[in-house]
Amino acid sequence: METKKFNNVINNTSSSNNVQTKKQQKVKTILYTTGYIKNSKTFVDELNALLNGTGKSVTLSDINCIAALNSIQNRNKHGYPQESDGTSIAENNAQYKVLKTGLLDCEQNDIIGWFTRKRDNRFEGIKWGTEASFRKSVSIEKKFNIGDFYFDEWMDGCSFLEDIANSTIPEVWSYKHSPSGLKHPILKSYIENIFNRLKQEHANGELNKIIFSQDGKWMMFNTNLLDKFFHEIIIVAEVRHIGNKDLYFNPKRSKKETDRLKKKFDKDAKPTTPKFFENVDEVVFQTKWSVDRDFDKFTHIIEERGNRFPTEYKGKRPEILARTLDNAIDYAVTITQRNYKFIVPMYRPQKDSIQLLMPIYLEGTFQNRPDFALVLTPNPTNEIYIPETILPLDAAYQNARLIAKPDETWLNPAFI
Repeated sequence: METKKFNNVINNTSSSNNVQTKKQQKVKTILYTTGYIKNSKTFVDELNALLNGTGKSVTLSDINCIAALNSIQNRNKHGYPQESDGTSIAENNAQYKVLKTGLLDCEQNDIIGWFTRKRDNRFEGIKWGTEASFRKSVSIEKKFNIGDFYFDEWMDGCSFLEDIANSTIPEVWSYKHSPSGLKHPILKSYIENIFNRLKQEHANGELNKIIFSQDGKWMMFNTNLLDKFFHEIIIVAEVRHIGNKDLYFNPKRSKKETDRLKKKFDKDAKPTTPKFFENVDEVVFQTKWSVDRDFDKFTHIIEERGNRFPTEYKGKRPEILARTLDNAIDYAVTITQRNYKFIVPMYRPQKDSIQLLMPIYLEGTFQNRPDFALVLTPNPTNEIYIPETILPLDAAYQNARLIAKPDETWLNPAFI
């Protein structure tokens, strides 16, 4: 889209409300279906920050127009829109999806937005920047990373995980039956999500969740893990200002306070652990509450998540699966009335909320591991649990491990 064309749109907003409404509806099938918008609450402000000094600003409706008027471009892992033979990047080979906005920053550089393909093949975004900042982002993403933490060398990342795993109170950090190309996949996910929680608390103004050195060159945080001597495991990382944001490189376990003092952390600086709930009742299944047999939720679970059912159930009619699931829920509630730990709490980072994991044994026998876990959202006002979706056991364990190490045998990585 030419800049002039877009300027005509945003300069005539008052006379084109109907057009923008249509564009906003269309964006749901363009921008939002391109990938998960992780920064949905801030991406408009982030784009406007790049427009600072240009005399222009955009609204959500303007961005909707941009998405509707422009196609999404596939780019490969190197950030290029074409293969070496000149052909366009195919969908299955795309590592990035790029949107050209037609806008210019104060230095007259084109502004683009991009989504990045994650390990589960889902695209996530949206980031804004220039072609130069996009290239720099591509270069960084080629490095081994654990969430917001990057390593100059791949082996440094592997050594970091190995060091943390060996220093903690003995715990299994990998699955027996769910192979991974990376050693200690549970620990990697744990560190990523623990830090995301700390970032949320830090952004909300809570003190000592993420602490920076006096000169701003280092940061540290508390992992909420204990080493074998029952001392808190604290991570220290280098802060590098790249583009328009700070990135964290080469994290390491901080073994002694004197090292932190050499990095110019205040002597009294003590990073605190994340907090996930206020009241213990939030993490215990209330047996007097009911489980809503919501039609839409059951439709989602049975028809849209049918691939997560065991093979022998995949050809059965939805109504038969519904009755089987109903019975399994009743079984689980009966057991929980006698063992309050049977249903396990989990933290959902996307909603910053506590949910519960109910083990589902479709056959009604409890000698083997369950078929999957049913995710329940508590509704305290009505004293009811809403079934949301079902998770495979490895995903369920990773979500549950953030709050505490589950001590139920059904959610044990040695059997998953």
